[in-house]
Amino acid sequence: MMLYDIKNRLYYKVLNTSEPKMGGSHQGRTWGYVPKKLNGKTVKFWFDYTWGRYMYFQHDDKWYRVQYLQSNYKKSNHDVFNGVLINLVIDGQDLKLVRGNHEKKRLLA
Repeated sequence: MMLYDIKNRLYYKVLNTSEPKMGGSHQGRTWGYVPKKLNGKTVKFWFDYTWGRYMYFQHDDKWYRVQYLQSNYKKSNHDVFNGVLINLVIDGQDLKLVRGNHEKKRLLA
């Protein structure tokens, strides 16, 4: 599965997961969410901004996770600190959940 950012024409790899344990954690986790449009509906994208690196969202009674910090695949690792890093918390307000292989779809964009 993939998330397609309609405005920026970017693909994000999505993984199936179980519902995250957000309540009463002893490790000092702090959860927040960002509302985004997913296939035309407003969905809460949850993330643990203390320890986590994934955003969790529920669509059609299934939970998914996506890394919210990703680098542009055309850039090398040393370019990440020069503003190439894509932050899904801020970017990607209008998304579409699509089936398929992340690597093949990315070449078509």
